[in-house]
Amino acid sequence: MKIASLSPEQAPPIGVPLRFFAVAPLFLILAALLLATSEGNPFANPHSSALLAATHCITLGFMAMIMLGAIQQVVPVIIGSRMPVPRLIAWITMLPLTAGALLLTTGFALGKPQLLDYSWSLLGLTFLIFIGASLYSLARATAKNPTKTAILLSVLSLAAAVALGILLARGYAAGLAIPYSKLATAHISMALGGWVMLLIIGVSYQVVPMFQLTPNYPKWQTNYLTPAIFATLLLSLMPSFFEDAPRWPGAVAEIFFWVLACSYAAATLKLQSQRRRRVPDATLSFFRMGMVALLIAATFSIVSLLPTAYSEHLRMLSVLTYLLGFALSVMQGMLYKIVPFLVWFHLFRGGTSTATTRIPNMKEIIPERWMWWHLKLHGFTLLAALLSAWLDMAAWLVVVGLLLQGILLGYAILTGISVYHNTLKRIEQGS
Repeated sequence: MKIASLSPEQAPPIGVPLRFFAVAPLFLILAALLLATSEGNPFANPHSSALLAATHCITLGFMAMIMLGAIQQVVPVIIGSRMPVPRLIAWITMLPLTAGALLLTTGFALGKPQLLDYSWSLLGLTFLIFIGASLYSLARATAKNPTKTAILLSVLSLAAAVALGILLARGYAAGLAIPYSKLATAHISMALGGWVMLLIIGVSYQVVPMFQLTPNYPKWQTNYLTPAIFATLLLSLMPSFFEDAPRWPGAVAEIFFWVLACSYAAATLKLQSQRRRRVPDATLSFFRMGMVALLIAATFSIVSLLPTAYSEHLRMLSVLTYLLGFALSVMQGMLYKIVPFLVWFHLFRGGTSTATTRIPNMKEIIPERWMWWHLKLHGFTLLAALLSAWLDMAAWLVVVGLLLQGILLGYAILTGISVYHNTLKRIEQGS
């Protein structure tokens, strides 16, 4: 592993990221249950209450939970700047995020606008504290590297997405006369295209070479890719905020966004083909699936810009492929690599092996066969999702797939946490 440039002494207590990671899979299970309670096929109508609730369950409850935990681990170790009072920040962001996500998804599922009104204050508090702590930590950092730039732009995108989301939630609850469709488009762009994409790219600059034993990303890409993506996102927002703005700059910006995203996917796949160790690896396969899904999502989205009868269906396929195929694949693959690494690292740093107790290696912490089962299950879930708008059976397969993935991932993470505590206990007893 390439760890020479890291600052492991700045790492927060292991409980800071792991508490986020342990809670996240519960929201995959909840998303599956929300889809299961829908009347009819929720994927047949992109605006169905069950689909809106499940989508926010995945984006807020699962993805945001993982990303908040990851940033609180990544910024100190990679950027070299501690988060202020990390344990306190972890608790006062995780608890309101959990409550706010539950209120928001319940409000969508039951069609109760007042719950949306309650949710935005909790979610606003969560992200205000998290964004403030992140910007403070980034401002104090002396390191200058592409990951720092990517995380900064990701956090700024999150701030924009949160502001737009709060406006939409307040608007729905109070019946405000605001352009919901345009604001929702801008909200999705900044959340998925900015917050999610930029953070994944920034973390990939470190994780892919270190854990997957590949060469580094090209210097031109690490220097300019994330600022270029952020600029295209800002340009794409013009039609959302200016009534008289022509539509073509937004369409051009969207095309450029997907071209830039594809350059990241292509570079990652190329680096993985050059890895020094050719042994099959489930976490690497999760990553590869995510890169291929990103290329497919880009194709769907660009073709949907053409004025055809299938444009709306193609756009929905693009969102599904991006969300389930790209974001979920990469995040789950990262979790299966990061959790064992954190367990091994904190055991190694906290104590040494004794005559009676040996620190387990990373492959012993979460059995790799579980990862391969999860990878196959995830692939079947994604294929079913692409057919779900037309086949009711496929929609039910998505429900079952998400449910089983949440259970399997949650059990794997709890297994890693259990290995940490049991090994630490044995080391303390043997010393």
